[in-house]
Amino acid sequence: MNKIKTSKIRDRRVGDSYPVLISLEAGATHTGIESAKKLSKAAADGGAEAIKWQTVDADQLMTDQKQMVSYTTIDGEEREESIYEALKRRQLSRDEWYELKNYCDELDLLFISTPDSTESIDLLVEIGADALKVSKSDINHFYMVDYMARTGKTIILDGREKFSDVERCIQICESHGVEDIIIMHCPSGYPATHSGINLSTITQIKNIFGYPAAYADHSVGEAMNYAAIALGANMIEKTITLDKGTDAVEHTMSIEPHEVPAFVEITRAVEEALGDPRIIFNSRVSPDLRRSIFAKSDLPKGYKLTIKDLAFCRPGTFYSAQHYETMIGREIKQSIKAGEPIMPNDLL
Repeated sequence: MNKIKTSKIRDRRVGDSYPVLISLEAGATHTGIESAKKLSKAAADGGAEAIKWQTVDADQLMTDQKQMVSYTTIDGEEREESIYEALKRRQLSRDEWYELKNYCDELDLLFISTPDSTESIDLLVEIGADALKVSKSDINHFYMVDYMARTGKTIILDGREKFSDVERCIQICESHGVEDIIIMHCPSGYPATHSGINLSTITQIKNIFGYPAAYADHSVGEAMNYAAIALGANMIEKTITLDKGTDAVEHTMSIEPHEVPAFVEITRAVEEALGDPRIIFNSRVSPDLRRSIFAKSDLPKGYKLTIKDLAFCRPGTFYSAQHYETMIGREIKQSIKAGEPIMPNDLL
C-alpha cells in the first residue's frame, strides 16, 4: 500500500495520522435558512466538525423539470419525487448563503458545499467556503472541475463513477497546484441497499490514488460508517434531518439531532479501538501469566535432564518455557528439589 497523502480543509488535516473528520450533510434535508441553521446548530452541539450543503439553482440546472428520483419512506413505501422540486427546496439567496456561512463560523463548523455551476463556485469562494465537492453527476464535467481547481480550495471528489474519470479530475486539480484532495466513496440509492454499498472500495481508493478516502453514508442507521472507519475511511459524511419521517428524498437515511452525540461518540470509540497495528510486534501478556521451567521431582547432582523431568508452571519470571529444548540432555551441577526453578547456570 502506498503512503497516503495528507489533505486539509481549512486548518483541519485529514489523513491516516489524524482523527476521522465527521461531516454532516444538511444540503439535502433543509427547507430554507431557518431549518439550515437549526441543522447546523445540531451538528455543532453534537460534536461534528463540518457541515455540507448543496449550492444549486434548479431553474438553471434543470431543462427537464419532469425528471423524477425514487426513494423509500421510513415506513418502507416506495415513492417518487420531482428532482426539480427537491432542488428548489435547497435553494438559498445570496444573502442567505452569507448569513449561513457566518452562522457556521460562529459554531466553528467547517463549511463544505457542492456547487452546480461556475456562478455557484464564485459565490462559494466569495463567502469563504472551506471546501468544494464535485458531485457524482459532474465527475466528468472537466470544465467545471477545472474551474473549481483554479479557486485553490480543497476539492472533494465523488468517487462513485469510473476511476478513470476520478483520475482525470485529480490530474486537473494537481495541474493547478491543488493537492488538498479527498476522494469520497458514495453509494447510490435513497437509501442504499447493503449489497450496493461496496465498502471495500475505500481501501482501493487509497491504494490507487494515494489520497485520503471519505465515505458518504446513504444507508439507514449508522453501522456502515463504523465499518468504513475500520476499513480506513479518513472522513465520514452522514445526512442529518430534523425529522427522518419527512416524506421526501434522503430523510429516511438520515440521523436526527438527538442522535448526533452518540454517532460522534461511537465514531471516536471505533477509531480509538483500531489502535496501532504495530502492537503485534510487542508482548501484551504479563510475565506472571507465562510459564517457567521447574523440576517435576527431586533431581540429583549429575543427572541428565529429560523432557519428563520438566514442569512448566507460572510465573514466567524465571527461565522461560520457550527454551525447554536447550535443557534436554544436560547434566545438573547441584541437586535440585521438586518444585524449584531450573536455570541455565544450574546445568553443565
